Amino acid sequence: MAIVKMLKIRLMGLNSQKQKILNALYKTSNVELSETKEYSDTFRVLTESDIADAVSKCERAEKAVAFYADVLRQCKKRDFYPEDFSENEVIPVALDDFLSVRNGENATFMKIEKSEKYAARLTEIKSEKATLNSLINGLKLYENLPDKFSDFAPTRTSQVFFGTMGGDDAVKLLSDLKEEDLVSAEIPVKGQTSVVCVVCAEEKTETVFLKLNERGFTKCPYSFDATAKEKISESKSAIARLEKETEDIYKAVCKDAKAVKDFKLLSDYYYFETEKLRDAEKFSCTAKTFILEGYVPSEKAEEVKSAVHMASDAVFVEFSEPNKEDVVPTLVKNDKFVKQAEFVTDLYSSPDYRELDPNGAVTFFFLLLMGAIMADIGYGILMAAMGFVLAKRIKTEGGAKKLWYLIAFGGIATVIFGVLFNSLFGFAVLPFSVLPSPVPDGNGIDNLMIILVGCLALGVLQIAVGYFLKAVNLFMQGDVLGGILEGLSWVTFFAGFVFACFNFLLGYLMPGVLENLDDGVKAFFDRAATPGLIMVVVSLLCAAVGAAVKAKGFSKVSKFLGTFYGLISIMSDILSYARVFGLMLSGMIIAQTFNDMAVGMFSSGIVGYVFGGFIFLVGHIFNLAMGVLGAYIHVSRLQYIEFFSKFYTGEGNKFRPLGSELKYVAVNK
Repeated sequence: MAIVKMLKIRLMGLNSQKQKILNALYKTSNVELSETKEYSDTFRVLTESDIADAVSKCERAEKAVAFYADVLRQCKKRDFYPEDFSENEVIPVALDDFLSVRNGENATFMKIEKSEKYAARLTEIKSEKATLNSLINGLKLYENLPDKFSDFAPTRTSQVFFGTMGGDDAVKLLSDLKEEDLVSAEIPVKGQTSVVCVVCAEEKTETVFLKLNERGFTKCPYSFDATAKEKISESKSAIARLEKETEDIYKAVCKDAKAVKDFKLLSDYYYFETEKLRDAEKFSCTAKTFILEGYVPSEKAEEVKSAVHMASDAVFVEFSEPNKEDVVPTLVKNDKFVKQAEFVTDLYSSPDYRELDPNGAVTFFFLLLMGAIMADIGYGILMAAMGFVLAKRIKTEGGAKKLWYLIAFGGIATVIFGVLFNSLFGFAVLPFSVLPSPVPDGNGIDNLMIILVGCLALGVLQIAVGYFLKAVNLFMQGDVLGGILEGLSWVTFFAGFVFACFNFLLGYLMPGVLENLDDGVKAFFDRAATPGLIMVVVSLLCAAVGAAVKAKGFSKVSKFLGTFYGLISIMSDILSYARVFGLMLSGMIIAQTFNDMAVGMFSSGIVGYVFGGFIFLVGHIFNLAMGVLGAYIHVSRLQYIEFFSKFYTGEGNKFRPLGSELKYVAVNK
């Protein structure tokens, strides 16, 4: 559980050997390249055209992958869908085969070109179908008209107004035009929206036009030499032909589904080439040589050096310790158990290279708090089973896999707390209960207070650990005085607070518990009260001095006094752990409520057993889902706000070796 020590690498080689050297660095998976310093008599090599070509090829291959994936998704329920196709398959490939993908790219780009034509044609088809459907919708107003649209054309001496308007307006229009000479009007199709035809002499055009506008007349936009029904039928036939063409394209894509593998290989290859070219822009060069710089895990330095010398004899490599000014990438190295907590930490921020890796502490407290919230044997078993199964199904290492493993380990912690609380889907099944149930049951108020105080005690513990880790971070940076005053002083403050107030708080909050407490324990805390109070005062003064030491001018006074005011914030942080109690209580009450509903229905015979079982199943699935979601969100919040704020800097740059971010390919090196 540590941040891996890094070394700076500086390499000088021949430009003619650049590709071989970069491929050798990629093969090691242990070098992140950085901006190279400007040396005298060197210059930067601009490769914009090369980069543009690589980016273009990568984008074309990526678009082909996306196009095939989209079509194949739409074809999943069709009988011609390829059964052996897996959209999310990770492609294993040997290193030499991956680096030589370019050799067979012509055939692949021919397939890509075909996919581009398919995509363009499908876009055209979609547009044509939209146009035809729009036409059909417009023609439906004229569907009952027996005449052709071309029949309503004007003549040399007359004008024809043909279109639609509201049914009431059409009737009123007939009344308006009834007394007009040389004007003929009729409603050939009646309805809420009616078709209107008005024929008038040329000299009456303006008069008729004004009356039509007053009634909301809309001119017919069609002039086809066909009736509306004929045109609708013709359009539907055209749509059917377009759908057939779409189906043929889908079949062709499904038939050639294996091409997706080639597209993915080519996409990742040119993504890698783009990455190399962009990194090469950072190098300093002469006419025949280049210099690159980067970072290597110290334990892998010799392996990297050996790989480079195998690729080229004409190369110089040296390693050095990073300077304080260097922005060093962070590589954390944890066992499989702690590694899963990296998902939670990285969502906040990766650790800085020069601070402590928090993932061990995050793992412990995350699982402890999640287990306390869920606290049920049945829920824990389901969480563990679901987490392990789903994690195993995810082939690539990443956030989703870590999340499911974290839920699985949280399930194990939930089983442990379920045993302590004696809860299996809300039922007490064990002959013992180590911890009292938080669900009120007559004496419930005592239990509630005990559990609440226990949750707050967990908060005190985690916050104290946070300050201890702050001290460790400052010690690592050489600030011993800061570690004592700003870190350890708060740890002793919390310890003194417990000694000073244990019996008082227990007697005030849980008098029944204090009465049953062992006399020796009570006597110990009675004797420890005064020393504890002294620890509290001295620790608080030390923390205030620590805050003032690094300030300047009048800020020293404000920082000193601000420490005492900051106690309010610390108490608020501790009270935030009451949410652990709230979630635990709500989960147990919901579980018991569904149990009571289900058991109550069992007395109604077979129908009662069916509905009762359904309520039991659905109720507990709902409670489990909401419980896991709530536990994850609120426990993460406690890590980020209450815990990390005490010691964690974050803002680190995650170590990303050359070629480590391929999307589809798993290269066997």
